[in-house]
Amino acid sequence: MSKRILLSGFEPFGTFETNPSWDALALAQSEGLLGDHVSIVKIPVTYTDAFDVFAEAFEAHQPEGAISFGVYGSRLDSASFQKANDLDGKTNASSCIYIESVARNRDNAGKPDNAGVTREGGVIVADAPETIAASFPADSLRHSLKEAGYDCEISEDAGGYLCNHLFYRGMHAFGARIPYGFVHVPPVVSMNGSLTLQQLAQAMADMANTLAKYSGS
Repeated sequence: MSKRILLSGFEPFGTFETNPSWDALALAQSEGLLGDHVSIVKIPVTYTDAFDVFAEAFEAHQPEGAISFGVYGSRLDSASFQKANDLDGKTNASSCIYIESVARNRDNAGKPDNAGVTREGGVIVADAPETIAASFPADSLRHSLKEAGYDCEISEDAGGYLCNHLFYRGMHAFGARIPYGFVHVPPVVSMNGSLTLQQLAQAMADMANTLAKYSGS
């Protein structure tokens, strides 16, 4: 029997009228790309509710592995992102899937969440480690996506907004119990990206399958 897997994606936020991190998951489920062992949950883009919704889904489904997805945009222009990930121009950033390897214990984004709350500086969890490494098999996920023809790199900077916030809260709560981590997906064709929603849905299904086969701890 396949391991139980939980996948999450975010609702739209800011200038995004849609969010492919959720839309692709919903498409993958509706088209049967995800097996019965895979559950999905839509996460609100608010600091107060994001982790609570994820934690409720976690307790309801008791997954043996989980991946949270979010869409990237302006982070590609970030000097800290460029430096942390040593981008050398060989990767097509508009279609690249970034597997996040490190969650950081800080909120630091100039843009508000969907409730109008802005957090610029400050820790996410008091008296907790500054960083927590992802516990899912980042190298295996990257390899499987590369084998399937996707641009994919491992990233060391998940940003300072809700993506990193959920990533850190999830790692702090569940990362020692199951393989868990965060993946940033690109904007899709309808958002001037390179991948179609169908291609992204298949990539997410591939990652779920890879995680379900993972036997590490």
